[in-house]
Amino acid sequence: MRAALGAAASSVIALSLATVWVGDAAYRQWMPNAEAKALREATLLDDAVRPREDRPAGPKYPGAPPWNDWIGRLIEGGYQQSAYALVLEDGSWAVHDRIGESEVGFLPPLAVHVHGYAEVVRIHLPPDVGYDISTPVGPNPTDRTATFLRRTEPQRGQDLNALTGRTDLADQWVTTYIIVNPIEAKAARARVRQILGWYVVPAGSLFVALVAWAVTGLALRPVEAIRRRMARIGAGAFHERVPVPATRDEIAELAVTTNRTLDRLERSLVEQRRLVTDAAHELRTPVAVLRSTLEVALAHPDRADWRAVVERTLADTARLHRLTDDLLLLSRGEERPGQAGAVEWDGLLSEQLAERAFGGERRIRVAELRPATVPGTEQLLGRVVDNLLDNACRHAGAQVTVSLRTAGGQAVLTVADDGPGIPAADRERVFERFVRLDEARSRTDGGTGLGLSLVRGIAEGLGGSAQAVEPSAGTGAELVVRLPLVASEPDPGQPDDHRYTVTPPPAATSR
Repeated sequence: MRAALGAAASSVIALSLATVWVGDAAYRQWMPNAEAKALREATLLDDAVRPREDRPAGPKYPGAPPWNDWIGRLIEGGYQQSAYALVLEDGSWAVHDRIGESEVGFLPPLAVHVHGYAEVVRIHLPPDVGYDISTPVGPNPTDRTATFLRRTEPQRGQDLNALTGRTDLADQWVTTYIIVNPIEAKAARARVRQILGWYVVPAGSLFVALVAWAVTGLALRPVEAIRRRMARIGAGAFHERVPVPATRDEIAELAVTTNRTLDRLERSLVEQRRLVTDAAHELRTPVAVLRSTLEVALAHPDRADWRAVVERTLADTARLHRLTDDLLLLSRGEERPGQAGAVEWDGLLSEQLAERAFGGERRIRVAELRPATVPGTEQLLGRVVDNLLDNACRHAGAQVTVSLRTAGGQAVLTVADDGPGIPAADRERVFERFVRLDEARSRTDGGTGLGLSLVRGIAEGLGGSAQAVEPSAGTGAELVVRLPLVASEPDPGQPDDHRYTVTPPPAATSR
């Protein structure tokens, strides 16, 4: 409706302006004809002043005044225009018709007398001077400013004396003023404007409004289809997608982009549901163990070994704490850009290895440790190292090998163990959430199943990668994490344009 009304209003304005312009164009088209007619009449007037040699002298009608014969010559020449004036050099009028006389010389002769010269002049008439050029086309005009065709011709004094009835006129230049009759031009302009204004403007505006209504409706039909489908999707049909119109326009691009967004949202929803289900399943076991331990102890308080009960309860509580920490870190999804910085990964790795050695872990061997500064935070990178070492130590037999080197603008952290290894078919699946390749392993002794999933999510969020590769030793498992090196320290006076996000992939797993 708004498009149709806007198009109608615009067309009314445009067609109205066009009506005015076309009417003026019609007026301008007719005025040269009027000027040509006036020039012809002026020529007839000048020729009528000079009688031809073959014309008999004297008045045509016996007893008639001298100018009557001049009128007859005009009629014989086919003269039609009646509003004219012949002005002598002194400004007096020799003869005129349909123009009121005035003592003021308001019709001056030409300043430069050129034979046959003619020009169009606009003269404002004094209040006491009028003119009459009524025709069958229209009534007398009321304009006080009239358009005259002015032409100057030399005339003999004897012809002028015969025309005016005077005896003192000598040979001189006579200026002829002919009214350029605008009545037909004005009538043509009025007719054009009437036809356009009464018929073309309303019909054209209505037609434009209908076309705008139809075209806009056709253009918005795909949008309405998209809206209806989005309403169904919002009601729970998350598997459906909006229809993509066949036209290759912005609406089709909108539909394609919407479907891509819906795909990502559906995957996120599936991952969220899966995470909630897996988390509830993982939490059920330690909570059930805690509950049964406490219930048995309370049912037989005299026979319960309260120290053992507290120790088991504390172990289960620690496992729950670790699981909730992993879930909390996993649910954040994105690390705030302001928290990302530059961390010396080699120093952080050295601290982690020293703490484990102090805690009694003697199986870890450092093969290579190169200086490497990578993007991130100590919390995130510490969790990467900690999860990799926990995973390796949990499965290692006698030795865990750690190396940190740089290659191709990246820091490469490799953690290998001599345990049972990871089958080639499962090297991607181990990065999925809550995945344990050894299902017979006790949940109490094993990990949460989120460790390697967090490693890959943090690595990819910082612009790197995490993979399980073919072990170089031929046996065991080998996990490799690659992160981009920070080339130089950022200028403190400049805003930090680096953005690092921790986004767990759709198929992130842990061993």
